[in-house]
Amino acid sequence: MPTGNSTLTNDQLGRLAVNLLHKAFIEATRTVSKRLFRQLETGDEVAVTQLELDDKQTVQLLMKLDASEYRGDLNFSAFRDSVAALLTELVTTLQEEGALRTLQATEANARVGETHLLAAMGPTQHGADINVLMVSLSPSQVQPAITVSLLYMNPDQFTSSETLGES
Repeated sequence: MPTGNSTLTNDQLGRLAVNLLHKAFIEATRTVSKRLFRQLETGDEVAVTQLELDDKQTVQLLMKLDASEYRGDLNFSAFRDSVAALLTELVTTLQEEGALRTLQATEANARVGETHLLAAMGPTQHGADINVLMVSLSPSQVQPAITVSLLYMNPDQFTSSETLGES
């Protein structure tokens, strides 16, 4: 992913996501984490921190949440469970160098390389509701910034046809 004159590898993108999510939702106090969650829950894009790259360039890190595919009532505890599951998957994948893959838009009207969806997911189940959290990173085209988007995906797309036949 280009950020000015710098390019980040998939593993670097994954580590960036892990560090940011861990600091914001695991390491931070519950009060601070919950405040950030409440801001994200409104649909706002929230400035979280700044990152200084090796070439001394500063990049603003923004975060947003898309919970449109979330099933059930989203509360902070369920959200934090999702983040923890996603972090576990990312950390496990990053242990093998080069194993983390990203998915990118291929439509003709999409700008190539614009958004990198990390191919790691945080599945959780609360009651009968199954949810899958994923993370994408998008560089700004107009300012030195990267938006980290937390996306609840439709869990049905991850269910095998064998499992669907059993229902």
